[in-house]
Amino acid sequence: MIFLACAGAIIAALCMLLTQGLTVLKARRTGVLVSKSYGAARIERAVDAARFDKLLQGRIKALGGPALILLGALGLLGWQILALVLQG
Repeated sequence: MIFLACAGAIIAALCMLLTQGLTVLKARRTGVLVSKSYGAARIERAVDAARFDKLLQGRIKALGGPALILLGALGLLGWQILALVLQG
């Protein structure tokens, strides 16, 4: 049962990292960040650099949670596999 929970956590964390990480990479490359607020305003680096940098740093910090979940799930899964190998 713990294997399924770890697999689900790994898949969810990878999905979150992929969707949010690609948004950050696209914003860095193009210089345009689309906000998540109502109306989805576009913030351009050339027009409002301070706001763009603040929002981009917030999105980069938000990647820490899914990364910790991924590392924790991988560690727990590895520990469980090691326990099964040593037990059998």
